[in-house]
Amino acid sequence: MKKYKMRTIVLSIIAAGLTVGCGAGTEDAGITTAPNNASNAPASSGTSGTPATGNTPSTGTTPDSGTAPGTGTPPSAGTTPSTGTAPGTGGTAARVFAHPGIALTRSDLDTLKTYVDQGREPWKSAYQQLANDGKAKLTYVMGGPYATVGRAPDVNLWAWRNDMVAIWNLSRMWHFTGNQEYAKKAREILMAWATTQVEFTGRESMLDLGDYAYMFVGGADILRGTWPGWTEADTATVKKYFKNVLIPASNPYGEHQFGAANKGALALVALGLMDIFNDDAVALDKVVYQLRTLAHIGLRNSNDIGMIGDSLRDQGHFHGQLKSLIMLSEALWKQGIDVYSDFDDRLLAAGEYFARVNELVPTTALPFGTTDAYYTADMTNRGWDGGGGGNVVLNQIYGAYALRKGLQAPFIAQRRLWMPVDGNSFMFLKDADASVAAPAPQLPIPSTTSLTAGLSSIDLGGATPTGTASYTAGKWTVKGGGSEIWGTNDSCYFAYKALVGDGAIIAKVESVQNTGPSAKAGVMMRTSLDQGAPRAWMAIANRAAAEQNMRNLTAYGGSNYANKVLPIASTTASYWVKLERIGNVITGYLSPDGTNWAATDVGRIDGPLPDKIYAGLVVSSTANGTPNSSVFSNVQITGGDGNAPSVIPAAPATLLAAPGDGAVPLRWQRSFGATRYIVKRATVSGGPYTAIATDVKGGSYTDKSVTNGTTYYYTVTAANSAGVSANSPEDAATPFHPMVNVATGGTASDSANNVDNAKRAFDHNSATQWFYKGVTGWLQYDLGHKETVQRYTVISSNDLVPRDPKAWELLGSNDGVTWQTLDAQNNQAFARRFAPNSYAVSRPGAYRYYRLNITANNGDATFTDLAEFGLFATKP
Repeated sequence: MKKYKMRTIVLSIIAAGLTVGCGAGTEDAGITTAPNNASNAPASSGTSGTPATGNTPSTGTTPDSGTAPGTGTPPSAGTTPSTGTAPGTGGTAARVFAHPGIALTRSDLDTLKTYVDQGREPWKSAYQQLANDGKAKLTYVMGGPYATVGRAPDVNLWAWRNDMVAIWNLSRMWHFTGNQEYAKKAREILMAWATTQVEFTGRESMLDLGDYAYMFVGGADILRGTWPGWTEADTATVKKYFKNVLIPASNPYGEHQFGAANKGALALVALGLMDIFNDDAVALDKVVYQLRTLAHIGLRNSNDIGMIGDSLRDQGHFHGQLKSLIMLSEALWKQGIDVYSDFDDRLLAAGEYFARVNELVPTTALPFGTTDAYYTADMTNRGWDGGGGGNVVLNQIYGAYALRKGLQAPFIAQRRLWMPVDGNSFMFLKDADASVAAPAPQLPIPSTTSLTAGLSSIDLGGATPTGTASYTAGKWTVKGGGSEIWGTNDSCYFAYKALVGDGAIIAKVESVQNTGPSAKAGVMMRTSLDQGAPRAWMAIANRAAAEQNMRNLTAYGGSNYANKVLPIASTTASYWVKLERIGNVITGYLSPDGTNWAATDVGRIDGPLPDKIYAGLVVSSTANGTPNSSVFSNVQITGGDGNAPSVIPAAPATLLAAPGDGAVPLRWQRSFGATRYIVKRATVSGGPYTAIATDVKGGSYTDKSVTNGTTYYYTVTAANSAGVSANSPEDAATPFHPMVNVATGGTASDSANNVDNAKRAFDHNSATQWFYKGVTGWLQYDLGHKETVQRYTVISSNDLVPRDPKAWELLGSNDGVTWQTLDAQNNQAFARRFAPNSYAVSRPGAYRYYRLNITANNGDATFTDLAEFGLFATKP
């Protein structure tokens, strides 16, 4: 047997108060339907998919004047610039990769096996689902292999999908059973594909590779790291398969060219997991760099309150993007790299935001988006319960932050009370984790300071009359002509500063003079001052819309992505714009407030990087000969003079409070120009408020000076040397100490004398169900000792609504003969499948036996069922 040098992961007994679980939804162990991100990529011509919210104009909308952009195509596969490669994360030559270590270590796997062998729930019942899956059996018939697989258009896709799931399932069955026949069959399938498939085609290839990466790479890694029958030659064969066939298809659009939001995140997770298996430190460093710097797909595709690029598109794609980011982050953690700490624990914020909106807690949405679309409102399907409620990703987030770092995640914890645990997701369920990893190196994100003087200027493309730029009292007035800068046009007035190396420019467009509906003002970056030079600009048009343009830069999706008209959350031509250059990538941003930046345009400079980039303010009147006078405020640039007067910051745009245990975690959207924040609290809505923290530097704070059961109301103000802002919007939370589900370690029974069936209501796993023949009957639990149950829950099964219980009595007894009625309910309904209805015990007392005596269901003439019957008591 091979030796394994791994970090120790300590796992202890699960808190009995949580019905915990995970689930991969459509990409679970028994996958039979396409993953959630079907039809997610732009068409081959580069046109954008239509978002579900319907509030985004069609891609490539032509302004009222100027040349309409042509339909572009994505850059050719594999295009790599000669310069601008990502810096390494350090120490790559000496790095030793952990195998297994792709989302799961040997310690993780061994602990899971111990739990299953001990009959611990919900692991045991979830493992049984795995064992019952056809793709986990030695009788599974391989669907492939084929030389070609493709998505969009689909070619041999389902055969590949099914076989990749089988590799994952059979590898796990080998680990849990010790039967080498499972490992042999998993290897047989893997090697058949590795020695047969030569290409993965289609414009959506990265979607399937990202969805299934943790399965086929994770399965291969389990075999490599745990099975004595695996050879070095096997490793070499799989590495070659990944490197030559699957890795190129994970990012077919070339260097730094990724689809937006979840699409790009799927590409990153596929690349990262295969790079780890391939022991390729240089390639993995590049993925880490992209994860942490590319603002349209990675960790920076988020805001302070936890929204990410697809948050306002629909909850399914929100889940898909988050899951990919977390799966990659977890794999990196196993290799000793901590990106969970980035941006004030941003992935915890994203998980909490996702859980909060889908638990239907009132939650403010801010304008946000990515290169696919910019959304000014949330019209998504809040309350989404697909993918097992997001149980794989939420349990990974809970493990990363609550278990490892001791941080609270109240809304994730609330969702964990009902999420099912299936044959795939139990692999990511843990109850303790003492593993460690080192924070990744500091990011090369360029800083900016205010600019009050020193701009040079040029009239491009015959723009007349001669333009001017002047600064007074915190504002720049920029006046110039120009016929248009849309598409291939390059006629404008440009006031600029030369930047060496990475840099950024920020400005708020205060107003645009009405010299035409498409008259525009904004920020521009150019590689030279020659007309037609490679350039990017972000501008606000007089008609109160944003416009963006990248000319002679390589943009994913071609000109239809590089040239867009976007809505803004303003009824006037006033909004924030930003351009940022890091390496050979220029990113354009929009924001309603100067901090909530959404990356809506990304382009690559191909060829040798110029020594200088010219960045500055641009206006085009679109009526050449007639000057346009536009006003900018809050202009900042890398290497600015810092001489602008300090201005009182705006109030934080929103504040979110969460009901922790003895604590209230708070997050808010930070304010431009703020140097500190003041957190204020009241016990009645509207105040009066008392300051509880006066020098908070970031966008989060946890109030630990609270009493459980008391409702607190919060607001936050932003401050700097000029003064203090008005209050942010108020949010409230009631901290509480969670009760514990005491229905564990006892004996279940029912009125049909079917103990095995009754157990399913007490296995802390809503993926199983008590399925009872009859419309009346009882379900009982013998605790083996007395407990005072104060609340109980009934979770609906994933079955027909008419089979849900409708009326019942909760009974208590100390001898199993004489019963006391503790509570009664009538006309009960469940809002959805897996809905956890919770009830206070009307007449609590100390009892050993608890019985749910069902007197009616919701109309089915034959069967009654439920997923879980929980008994909750207060524990220290």
